Amino acid sequence: MLALVVSLAAALVLGLVSWVPRVLALEVGITDVEPGLLSVAQNTRGVQSLGADLTVTLYDRGFRLSRGTTVLADTVTKGAPVVALRGSVVSGEEHPQERVRSALVDVSIDAVTRDGEKVTYSGVVSGPGEALPLRITFEPLDGRIRMDVAVEGASAVALNLDWRPATTGIAPALPARNLKAKAYWVDPTVVQQPAFTWVLGTDVSIGPVRVPRAVDLRQDGRIAVHVWAPRAVVTVTDTPRGARDTLEG
Repeated sequence: MLALVVSLAAALVLGLVSWVPRVLALEVGITDVEPGLLSVAQNTRGVQSLGADLTVTLYDRGFRLSRGTTVLADTVTKGAPVVALRGSVVSGEEHPQERVRSALVDVSIDAVTRDGEKVTYSGVVSGPGEALPLRITFEPLDGRIRMDVAVEGASAVALNLDWRPATTGIAPALPARNLKAKAYWVDPTVVQQPAFTWVLGTDVSIGPVRVPRAVDLRQDGRIAVHVWAPRAVVTVTDTPRGARDTLEG
């Protein structure tokens, strides 16, 4: 009898474990889309200078933004940094709801070009039987590094950043607390203001403004930034917060 009770309890727990995430996803209205594979052509790998000791480096495992030896941000490790979504955002009672019809989850980077201090990587984001052109441009801008991701033909772009501890929202864009294991919509009224910071000490902003934007930390190992436009712009401060305070003082 005891064994039967234990078995039933275990089954109930397993059922809840699989059911609760789906309910939470429905409640928050943000769809979790697993990134696929990243393929990097040999000629695109290596370090590119953005000036002022800022660099972007492409490895076979993803992109790294740095100032000297200080890491400012990484894209997700050994996965596609970008996912292209097709679908729409509809109004909900408490928040928007994503309606994703399809997703292109694999990324191939084929070429890299320079225009002054601006560096552009080009390739495709693809899925079964379909591919869309991808362009990722990095440039220094007013004491920040801007990562501009464009996927022609996409309804939305999801940029996958490598997870870091102590990812904390910056009000009013996001709640001013640890964002661990949850997903949030960015306040649509916020214009050009950082959305979150993390253990690296840098601040991260999400654009373009006036389109639905969301941040999803429900999965281990990545932070998914959703932007409902064919172009997503993420900017990262070029100096960690502690170092900025020292310089300003």
